[in-house]
Amino acid sequence: MKLNYWGIISAIAAGGIVSMGNSDRASAATITLYDGTSGVTPDLYNPPAYLGFVNIGTGSQTAAGGVTTLNTSSREGTFAGYSNYALTGGLVNNSLPPLILNNNAGYTLSFTVKINSQTNSGVNGPFRAGFSAIVLGNDKKGIEIGFRNTDIFSQNDANFNSIGERATGVGGILGNLTQYDLTVSRDTYTLSSGGNSIVSGFVRDYSAANTVFGNVYNNPNFIFFGDSTTSAGASVDIARITLTTADSTAVPEPSNLLGIGLAMGVGATLKRKLGKIGRKI
Repeated sequence: MKLNYWGIISAIAAGGIVSMGNSDRASAATITLYDGTSGVTPDLYNPPAYLGFVNIGTGSQTAAGGVTTLNTSSREGTFAGYSNYALTGGLVNNSLPPLILNNNAGYTLSFTVKINSQTNSGVNGPFRAGFSAIVLGNDKKGIEIGFRNTDIFSQNDANFNSIGERATGVGGILGNLTQYDLTVSRDTYTLSSGGNSIVSGFVRDYSAANTVFGNVYNNPNFIFFGDSTTSAGASVDIARITLTTADSTAVPEPSNLLGIGLAMGVGATLKRKLGKIGRKI
């Protein structure tokens, strides 16, 4: 039986070289998208940043005391927040390895936030929140979670005129700096804090939505934190955002990309040398 020694050599070389790759942008399968102790806002964190600042209206962002305060409360018609996509539809930074949110493999988006104040008195206010977290997987299915003063809820469908899963009476955690873990696994999601489930259910397909800002819900591997509606507003403190994937290849380290290239070069060199002496493996 003839073996593909080119593939074997390249794999061995890649294993030796890639294992040496290291970057403070990613560790194993976790990447830090924002750390408030840096003293900067999320769009300026560890440049080039994965997240950009979207602001249509009178939104503001201020970094101080280990958090970024995102404020859209001055006018409910404001749409502002942080995303890995620009409103034009492309990624904020194409120079970075893309974030892959593989629903089948599973991932967890963790974020530490505090709701300082929130209003939802606009036209569709009963179904809106001044601060939301949105994640869409590589299949464009995901979940939008709204955070208000005393309740946390999911958007039920692409019409955004009904509430899905909901937790009430949670003002105690909303009014304090709290870490939330939003885990997606296959066709389900769970929002938890401190290991305690808050809301959970099936992921949704919002791709039929048509918002005033275009259909951002058609973007795969999409992340958004902020005010996604013109019917609500909020002031929130954001301290930290991280992404953890079950598949480490979903969060590639830039140095690993270099390592793979070096590995291929080493494999090619070894192949030539073995070829000269007629060696088969």
